Amino acid sequence: MCRILAIFLCCLLNLTLADQCKKVGDCSCEFYDGKGINLAPVIPKTNQPLQTIAPNADEYYFSPCETIKYVPNDQPNRTDPEGSGCSNGYTLCMFVNATKTYKRLGELQETQFSTNEDENVVYMTYKHPKESTVTHVKLLCTNDKKSYLFLEPTAANNAGNETLLLFSPYACPITIEDFSKPSTGTVLLIMLFISFLSYFLIGATVNAFYLGARGMEIIPNLDFWRSLPGLVRDGASFLQNGCRVERRAPNPDSYDAI
Repeated sequence: MCRILAIFLCCLLNLTLADQCKKVGDCSCEFYDGKGINLAPVIPKTNQPLQTIAPNADEYYFSPCETIKYVPNDQPNRTDPEGSGCSNGYTLCMFVNATKTYKRLGELQETQFSTNEDENVVYMTYKHPKESTVTHVKLLCTNDKKSYLFLEPTAANNAGNETLLLFSPYACPITIEDFSKPSTGTVLLIMLFISFLSYFLIGATVNAFYLGARGMEIIPNLDFWRSLPGLVRDGASFLQNGCRVERRAPNPDSYDAI
């Protein structure tokens, strides 16, 4: 009964992990099956953040993979408060039309990924340590070649807890890690195993058919393998003594004793 329960819990855990997108980079996450989302190509080489304007004239600027260190569309009637503004670096910035000021909503290192199982979509979440507001960016897969940012209509003026919609072809899951191909470590282990197997087979064949060895004697370099445990023990003692040779009483039959 306990074994059945353990198997059920393991399967349930695997299903839970499969639905979660684990953060593997500043703007990328990976599912349990090796697929994931990488938003690195969203911003073009011009480093211009994505922009959207709310019905109340508030503006949002989003750069998912790079830190922007300048205020977008700087105008004389706009101010950027020191500390809470955007000119010190941001990945998500908001221009508050009511106060004519910029407000930093998130920084690159604050990016968190979460998965809504009901909607089957991935969210990027930003919560600035000095702010009580939380901003979500909903990643929506699209076949369009460009990426677009919008404010979710129902999220406008929601006590600062806005939800932005990012429509992008790079929000579509792609293969992040191909489990069908062996890793470098796996290839090295296979090569090591084949080398050892070839060594023993070829050595045993030579000893048996060309040297006439029988029984244990067909093992190549048998004396070395017999002395290997002792060599390992001596090596461990050497390391345990701080790489110093242990002083021992001379063997009565040795030259030094005589």
